[in-house]
Amino acid sequence: MILFCMLIFLCIVQSSAQAVYTCNSNASCGCSTNSTTVNRIINGETAEATAWSWTVSLLIEFSYFCGGSILSDSWIITAAHCMEKVKPSDVIVYAGSNIRFTGSQSRKPSRIVVHPNYDSSAYTNDIALIELSFPLNMMDSSIHTLCLPSVHSSILANGEWPVPNTTVIAVGWGRMAGNDSSSMTLQQVTLQIIAYQVFTCSSVINDRRLQLCAGVSDGSKDTCQGDSGGPLMMFSSKNQWILVGLTSYGYGCAEPEFSGVYTRVAAYQDWIYSTMNTSYIQTPSA
Repeated sequence: MILFCMLIFLCIVQSSAQAVYTCNSNASCGCSTNSTTVNRIINGETAEATAWSWTVSLLIEFSYFCGGSILSDSWIITAAHCMEKVKPSDVIVYAGSNIRFTGSQSRKPSRIVVHPNYDSSAYTNDIALIELSFPLNMMDSSIHTLCLPSVHSSILANGEWPVPNTTVIAVGWGRMAGNDSSSMTLQQVTLQIIAYQVFTCSSVINDRRLQLCAGVSDGSKDTCQGDSGGPLMMFSSKNQWILVGLTSYGYGCAEPEFSGVYTRVAAYQDWIYSTMNTSYIQTPSA
């Protein structure tokens, strides 16, 4: 998963080496119980216990396989390649913990909806929704919902959103290095949106309308196997976290020649609305 740099010397970490995100505590989505602190000087790090309280771990027969995010008390969003050919009865959703095999609440899915145009060869339309058999208790302080983007179609048609160089954060329980096993504790890493014209993105992306790239210029930060389906998030001007991408695929882990590729969630606003059969989805406050 999120890759750690092995430090061979000691250094004093100044406050300028950390980014602290304090969210809007009155927001209906995109705000966890505690502020989020992210180190800027290392490749990845363990997330605080309540920093990303919409993140869920997905297990089959008590074996972790993917991550996801809470959109409402009854719906989880994840990647299609995680759920393709998976039966709802085989899956357990754990919410409310940054330890992958535990959670303050667990649920079985009642149905899994994989995007009908998902292409497993190009990883386009790599998005799926999970409806829970019983709603989550949202009074639990360890569980919150993540905001979905609200982006006009003209912006998506004529430009990129988020714009290149936007700071984003990915979280997951995947491998901490290419040959490692998955992490037991949720990890977080700070990345930037990479323009599709940049070679590290253009060489791996298949459809810029439906996918986006994120990474860093030297390739030292990335998501990895096991992070699939987890969120790529942006902190909005309204002090709320917005879901901008779903971890989809990459070529190796933290390879300088290749960016990580993520499903562009803003391209699926209408599909998400119609699948959840509701006109109300939590988006950042006006």
